[in-house]
Amino acid sequence: MIAPTRILVEMERQLSLAKTANNEQAMREALNAISSLCQVVLGSEMAVAQTPSVKAELNVAPIMQQPTVSQVTSLDSKPLIEKDANGGSIFDF
Repeated sequence: MIAPTRILVEMERQLSLAKTANNEQAMREALNAISSLCQVVLGSEMAVAQTPSVKAELNVAPIMQQPTVSQVTSLDSKPLIEKDANGGSIFDF
């Protein structure tokens, strides 16, 4: 994050450029840069203001171990073999 004082220094530099600009376009560019720098500072302050600074204490209850249930699955079953089948299929249950 850029320090706000550094941004203020850059804003002052852009202001002096705007004051000494020879044409309107150069002045507008310097003023636009100042506007952008203001948005950077104000945007970062808004983000800090919107961030909650609440410190939450976590009360962690001891975790009770769940009983393990072992179930036998039918993944070891043999595929169905039919007379007109075209081989192993992902749809064979």
